[in-house]
Amino acid sequence: MNIKGRKNKNQVVTTNIFEQQELLKKAEVIRENLTASTWHELETNGKFNKNAKLSFISDDMLILGCDVGSETHYLRAIDTRGRELSKSAFSFSNDSEGFLSAKEWAVKIAAEHDKNQIVLGLEPTGHYWFCLATWMISNGISVVQVNPYAVKQTKEVEDNSQLKDDTKDPKLIANFVKDGNFGMPYLPEKIYAELRRLSMFREQLNEDRIRNLNRLHREMKIYFPEYKDAFGKVDGAFCLEVLKTAPFPDDLIKLGVEGIKQIWHDAKLRGCGYVNASSIFENAEKSVGIRDGAESGC
Repeated sequence: MNIKGRKNKNQVVTTNIFEQQELLKKAEVIRENLTASTWHELETNGKFNKNAKLSFISDDMLILGCDVGSETHYLRAIDTRGRELSKSAFSFSNDSEGFLSAKEWAVKIAAEHDKNQIVLGLEPTGHYWFCLATWMISNGISVVQVNPYAVKQTKEVEDNSQLKDDTKDPKLIANFVKDGNFGMPYLPEKIYAELRRLSMFREQLNEDRIRNLNRLHREMKIYFPEYKDAFGKVDGAFCLEVLKTAPFPDDLIKLGVEGIKQIWHDAKLRGCGYVNASSIFENAEKSVGIRDGAESGC
């Protein structure tokens, strides 16, 4: 009896070893044949409509849903029928080791369920998804985006609760991908990436400039309400040079007309702005601006 039991146990162990070897071979084949599809071939050749999206999600494809975070991401895997293939959510860090572990986790599940390709769905949350999407595409995994608002509106479908959960959202995202409710992310390359970064940087600088000008207008309205009559254009070169040295009416009165002109002379400004020095001085003398708190305002 003991001999028979030992033989059965050895047979089970041998079978498990063969199964593991077969899975490793499948995983290696999947890893070598992974091919990422991008907007280049899907959207540039024609309209990538709902039917095309549903055709893109083929039966031999493993669908991943990813909840993107600043430091940690969460994955869940389903098939094209919506059946969950992952036992639980897989968490991984936002670095090369984390990305590699996520890929190996997905390849293992794909090998276990005879899937040949992998698609990753995610919400475009801020800037956190850029590195993840770029790495996955370069490693053969297609990346698609789902609408964050749509995910938020369908939270209750999963468990009758609107509460957010890092392990709940990935499955909702994967189901959106399964149903063809996704878009292809545009990730510019080479000179186009440079142009996008420069364009964003210019926009940020312009916003900062407008914000600072509005703050300057506010302070001037409090401490020197007549500044428009005195200076005209508050962000002009002549005005800004005076404000650096004498931002308040009392400071301008101490300088006098010649002192104001001397500021412009020292800054090597040329033009017809010098004739406005007397007007600036007169407006400063009769200013009704608040005197208290001027030092803090400066």
